Amino acid sequence: MTTERVAAYQVALERIHFSCGFVDGDIGMRTERVLRAYQEANGLPITGKLDDETRAMIGEPGEPFMNYVVTEADMATIAPPPKTWLEKSKVPYLGYNEPWEMLAEKFHCTRAYLKALNPDVKEITAGTEVIGPKVFPAAPIVKATSIRILLSQTSIQALDANGKIIAHFPCSIARDKNKRPNGTLVVKNYAPNPTYTFNPELFPESVAAEGITKKLLIPPGPRNPVGTTWIGLNLPGYGMHGTPEPEMISATQSHGCFRLANWNAEKLYKMIKIGMPVDVQP
Repeated sequence: MTTERVAAYQVALERIHFSCGFVDGDIGMRTERVLRAYQEANGLPITGKLDDETRAMIGEPGEPFMNYVVTEADMATIAPPPKTWLEKSKVPYLGYNEPWEMLAEKFHCTRAYLKALNPDVKEITAGTEVIGPKVFPAAPIVKATSIRILLSQTSIQALDANGKIIAHFPCSIARDKNKRPNGTLVVKNYAPNPTYTFNPELFPESVAAEGITKKLLIPPGPRNPVGTTWIGLNLPGYGMHGTPEPEMISATQSHGCFRLANWNAEKLYKMIKIGMPVDVQP
């Protein structure tokens, strides 16, 4: 199956909230996992492959790509964040580093894939026309009854009252196995466009390098350490949240929280409610 054809099915799944993390046209680990989730949800043989039955159930991915004209509002989100924590605490907004990064997030894809779709585009400004995965408009988002986190699969799934998977999102988990929770947690709070409190105790190397002696309030933005969305859990310091590095999702690299691509964290935010159970499984 060609890269373009794989990407088309990734787009079709993305529209119904079964995400492989980002569209890239690759049948890799994340795509196999979302296919398994989709197959389980729809009573299909769980193969992790884009087999005939699965493609028939998904349906023909009509118009998987779209033309888009970059706007002034898009370009206004380009605001490269400073390098140090102290400098970050002094700016009003942590925006994208450059236009390709901003557009890749808009189209739920990697920068490399977006550039491959637009080989003749050398510079992006307001008015530039690009081709991107047509991940929007998407299907309506419905409320979940519970959330399931599969540590071994680095995945978060939203379930309905019957335990059926209604959404699947790749996530990152704690690098330190001792900091990975298990059992049932509960959604305690949530916030869109959150600020972030820098705790010197968690970043001793930065404290030593920058001479930081107190907590710092880091402003919101897509390149905030918790991205564009925070969903707090009843275990102190733990939550499900966005990320400033969406292409690193599924790597075990957090301090304990569960990281998602910003677009998936925003979807999950619309599905949850205070008190919702979050079942963390090995």
